[in-house]
Amino acid sequence: MKMQVMSSLTKIGLTKQSPAEIVLTTFSPDKKPHASVVGVRTMGGSRVLLRIFTNTRTFRNIVQSRAAVINIVRDVNLLVPLALKRFSRFGKIALEFQKPGTVNAPRLANTDAHVEIEVEKVERTKISDEIGSSEVAHITARVKNIEAMNPTIHPFKRSEFFVIESAILATRIKEALKNGRDEVAKRKFLELSDYVEKCRRIAPHSGDLNLMIKIKNLFKNEMRH
Repeated sequence: MKMQVMSSLTKIGLTKQSPAEIVLTTFSPDKKPHASVVGVRTMGGSRVLLRIFTNTRTFRNIVQSRAAVINIVRDVNLLVPLALKRFSRFGKIALEFQKPGTVNAPRLANTDAHVEIEVEKVERTKISDEIGSSEVAHITARVKNIEAMNPTIHPFKRSEFFVIESAILATRIKEALKNGRDEVAKRKFLELSDYVEKCRRIAPHSGDLNLMIKIKNLFKNEMRH
């Protein structure tokens, strides 16, 4: 059983060495479906490890329901709006959810694979960096079911990687500005700008570049000077 699960997780791109950016779907206490972008890696056997900040709805949902679905997608036009949903100016994305399978959590429609999991252990850790202090939870979960709809799941293109990194930087810039760390925000903004130029060099006519420019423009007023 463990070997079968581990082999299946590897086939859909989940590994122990590097976390994958996935869409995690959960139910709120009133059964409303929720989706967010989360990093996940395997732990060996039939277990996976999630890293989730404790001040999020995702954390509250998964702790309450003890279940979630890992949705494997490779479309940055889905991942990025979800990662930046706190930015009202970026716009919202319409999501289609499916009924629960073997665990108490909704599944996202039109994905490459679903991994249904149940929580086994939650460990909270305080972290501090240049932006400030926060609390993160390392959640160990057991895989209950795997469904792969796309047998040819493949890694992101370089331009898609640049988009994901830009989205992550945007969340860090927003947090730095909120905490009055203007110099940190400026440094992160320069990193974001560098990714935009890298994407411009390899994919000058791509939708990925347009998406990155949209991300960069979220801060055009704050970074004007």
